[in-house]
Amino acid sequence: MQSKQDVPDHLQPGLKLVIVGINPGVRSGAARRHYAFRGNHFWPLMYNSGLLPVPLTHENDERVLDYDIGLTNLVDRTTPGMDDLTWDEMVAAGDVLRAKLLKYRPRVVCFNGMGIYQAFVGSKKRLELGLQPDSLEGIVMYVVPSSSGRTAAYQMDAKLAYYRQLKELVDKVSAEATP
Repeated sequence: MQSKQDVPDHLQPGLKLVIVGINPGVRSGAARRHYAFRGNHFWPLMYNSGLLPVPLTHENDERVLDYDIGLTNLVDRTTPGMDDLTWDEMVAAGDVLRAKLLKYRPRVVCFNGMGIYQAFVGSKKRLELGLQPDSLEGIVMYVVPSSSGRTAAYQMDAKLAYYRQLKELVDKVSAEATP
C-alpha cells in the first residue's frame, strides 16, 4: 500500500509525454518537487534534448504541463535511495501507475531508469533501453538510463542521446495523432 504523495503528480489527460521516476529522494520529498537533487541530470537533459524549449528546474516543475509533459513516480513515498524500496513494493506500485496511465492516456510514457520499467512489467530480466516492443493499450513505452547523477553506468552524453531519441519519438507519435 502506498502512502501519501510527498511530491505531487503533474498530470492531465492526453499529454504527449509522461516521465515516470522511481520515487522522491530526500531532497525532492522535502521540497515537494520533482528531481530536486542538484546532481540529478534530469532538467538539463530535458532542455538539451529539446523536449523542453526553455530551461526549467525543480523550483518550477509544474510548468512541464505548459509543454504537454507530465511527471509522476512509480512509488510515492520518499526514501534516501532506490535501495530502500522492495521489489514487491515496486511491483505493487506498478499496478497503481498502470491505472493512472490508463486514466490520463498520454501518447508516450518514458521510464527514467531500467529498474522502474522492470518493476512496472514485473520482470527482473535485463531489458533493452529505448523504445519498448509492447505498448500499454496504445500508449508507447520508452526507457531512458536513469538521470541520477549517482549512476555512473551512463555518462551525460550517452543519456542525452537517449533523450534526443525520445524527443524524435514524441514528435513522431504526436504528428501521427494529429488529424
